[in-house]
Amino acid sequence: MTAMDDRELRKEVRARRRKLHGAQLAIVLGVLMAGIGFAIGMQRTGDAATGWGVLAGVGVGLIVGGAIMCWVLRPGETGWSAETQPTRRDRLQAQRARQLWIFPFVTIAFLAQSTMATQHILAGEGNLGHYVSAALPVIYAWLVASITLGWDHQSRSNRRFMEDELTVVLRARAIGAAFVVLMAGATAVFGLGLWRPEIGIAAVPFVLAGAGATAGIRFAWLDREFGKDG
Repeated sequence: MTAMDDRELRKEVRARRRKLHGAQLAIVLGVLMAGIGFAIGMQRTGDAATGWGVLAGVGVGLIVGGAIMCWVLRPGETGWSAETQPTRRDRLQAQRARQLWIFPFVTIAFLAQSTMATQHILAGEGNLGHYVSAALPVIYAWLVASITLGWDHQSRSNRRFMEDELTVVLRARAIGAAFVVLMAGATAVFGLGLWRPEIGIAAVPFVLAGAGATAGIRFAWLDREFGKDG
């Protein structure tokens, strides 16, 4: 299989340039968010400081993520241009598997922060930072689910490289496992909500995070096992 032709090469150059500009924009936005969060948060105490701390933390995440993307997409890197179609397919599918290993653990890491924020909201003491913190594991759960289902931008723009019969089979098994977790968790939350409504509400992010993590990790695990078998 030959490397990219001229048309594909120009298309990929434009796509990489757009992604690089997006990564640079994320760094700028992250610097602003982190700077504002740290500057104002250091002058506040209690819940107000927590809210600004969350803003700063999100800003730092944008900086780190943007810096990684800038390094991957740096203009001097030209190895990608000599990729054959099978090599590109393997690289994109391996990148998807890595994301599905990492993001579920990021989701779980945000659960403790979400739980504390939810307690403040239920007590009527919530601010913007608490609402953002409460939503983070849910957002990441949806991100993992979208990657597993092939709804993310990379999967849609590289469908001919990332969609094959094996992917369909792995996706079906991963989503099936996630559905069982979701149903079991929703049933438990229903029972908790009847007993103690506030506990039921606080448990919802755990259920969604668990279902999303199950989908991602199950897909990545199956991809690894089938890869061993060739």
